[in-house]
Amino acid sequence: MNSFNVWVNGELVDASSPSVNASDHGFLLGDGVFDTLVVRHRRPVFIDRHLRRLRRGIERLQLNMPLTDLEFVDAISQLIDANELTDARVRITVTPGAGSSPRDRGPTPLVAITTAPLQPSPESVSLCTVTWTRNEHSPLAGMKSTSWGDNAVILRHAHERGFDNAILCDTSGRLSECTTSNLFLVVDDQLLTPSLESGCLPGIIREVLIEANVATASVLTPADLERATEVFVTSSTTGVMPVHRVDDHPHRIDGSHTANARAVIDRFSALDAT
Repeated sequence: MNSFNVWVNGELVDASSPSVNASDHGFLLGDGVFDTLVVRHRRPVFIDRHLRRLRRGIERLQLNMPLTDLEFVDAISQLIDANELTDARVRITVTPGAGSSPRDRGPTPLVAITTAPLQPSPESVSLCTVTWTRNEHSPLAGMKSTSWGDNAVILRHAHERGFDNAILCDTSGRLSECTTSNLFLVVDDQLLTPSLESGCLPGIIREVLIEANVATASVLTPADLERATEVFVTSSTTGVMPVHRVDDHPHRIDGSHTANARAVIDRFSALDAT
């Protein structure tokens, strides 16, 4: 691979070349939506689910729909081929494009697709609790918005304390999610995850586990976190990830619920990629 390419509004360009207008609302305002997915054996996994979620975000931001599903898939394929990748992490970003003010959006949305080799996942991760909250009443709640500054600050805070990620509650004190993943607890031998009313992201892996009747969405509190016998987090890039520590409390990473959830996702991923 001689150069690294990105896909921007229908063209493959070198990643080091200027390709985004300095007046783009995604750059200036964080006014945009994104989605991140995995490609395995050159095939995007759960692509229909990812594009459905992306479209919900585009509609909520009142953007013009820039591409059809087939055009998105074709763009990803072009990018994977151009970068000679087999297993990859792909991010699709859509913004209103350039505009003169927050109220004045340009006529042409920006679509930028980037990719990188898929990195190996760790065996398990550690989580810390924080006093910052997820605002479930925000107009951006539950959406993969490019307004990601809050998460970046909280994630750096967790890393500085020696943890991999942070657990957020919503403004009423209910457990919500981590900065980059959904949260799952085993309480009284039941696999539970915070409900969408907590402002958490409707994660793709979360969606599959709920639809497969493996997990149940529920109202959870920090007290449930203390009672949990297993804890894991999920994201499209890491799948089911066991948690070995929450603050100073250790957790087993080989629990039966965690293993079953991972097996279910592996099976559904394999079926989706065929």
